Amino acid sequence: MAQDGSVQPTFFAEGRLDGQAFLRRERGTVEPQGLWAKNLSTETWRKETKDLKEKVEDLRKCLGEILGLQKEKGGLHSLQEIVSCEMGEDSHPRGVRRLYYDGELLLSCGLETHGCTVPQASAQTLALEMEKTCDMDELSRHYWAHVRGELCAKLQGYLKSWTSFTERTVPPAVTVTCSQALEGTDNLTCQAVSFSPQNISVAWYQDEKAVSPDTQQSGGVLPDGNGTYQTWVTLRVPQGEEQRFSCHVEHGGNHSVHAVPCGKAPGRHRWWIISGALTLVIFIVTWFCSYTKMTPLVLRHQESIELEDLQQSQVLTRTASHQRPVFQPRAISSTEGA
Repeated sequence: MAQDGSVQPTFFAEGRLDGQAFLRRERGTVEPQGLWAKNLSTETWRKETKDLKEKVEDLRKCLGEILGLQKEKGGLHSLQEIVSCEMGEDSHPRGVRRLYYDGELLLSCGLETHGCTVPQASAQTLALEMEKTCDMDELSRHYWAHVRGELCAKLQGYLKSWTSFTERTVPPAVTVTCSQALEGTDNLTCQAVSFSPQNISVAWYQDEKAVSPDTQQSGGVLPDGNGTYQTWVTLRVPQGEEQRFSCHVEHGGNHSVHAVPCGKAPGRHRWWIISGALTLVIFIVTWFCSYTKMTPLVLRHQESIELEDLQQSQVLTRTASHQRPVFQPRAISSTEGA
């Protein structure tokens, strides 16, 4: 980066493997990015630090030469270089090196053609000036040697370690959260992070039955940026029914079920009502059965008492009819005077 014609010591670099960052250099320090990079050897990081230090000097020198060719040197200017190497199943390297000045493509060098081109018409003038002061053939050979001899060689070495790293199984960390959606509804989100490989199944179930995928919103499986992956699935449900749902996760042959942390237990109040009603029904049935068993006994007992009373009445009647009244004779005396 340059300010008003003087090159500033500002340099930023980032290395990527299969689209995921594995190194970053900022403020003079090279730092590994992600789990895979942190497991690389100390010698690997010593070599990366040395290469990037040399790259800083190369770009600073190149930017100074470009500024020397410019008539207007004021303002802020930047020089960016992107070097990439691709390797397919045939192990044949395909490399590209691009140079950007102030965000505009200045040079594009291909490994297959061993040459550099100027794609942008607006950069033609600067490129012609560079041809006058620089040996473009030598520059092309240097680019080709760097891409094929250094970058692609690194890629071949990294692929062995990267393949074994990505083939390992890392179980997901699963989190279930609730958030209010529209009035009367809640969003249930099941998120799985830091898992590898990327093959995973995350789905919502209602009352132990799978919910239709059409009603679930998924974010897809995305790189976590550290060699692992992440995904999430959201479902909208009526408030008060959250506990009827659960998140099912399958990964690496393992299956786990995760409950929803919000809402009330399903049908808890209803079960109390049902239990109370059932107890009352059992009590009524028991009482009725006891009553039906006791009723004949009571009736027979009452009939026995009535029959006994009737017999006693008849006995008393007979006794009264057969008895006669008994009269005792009275003594009569009189005294007469003369």
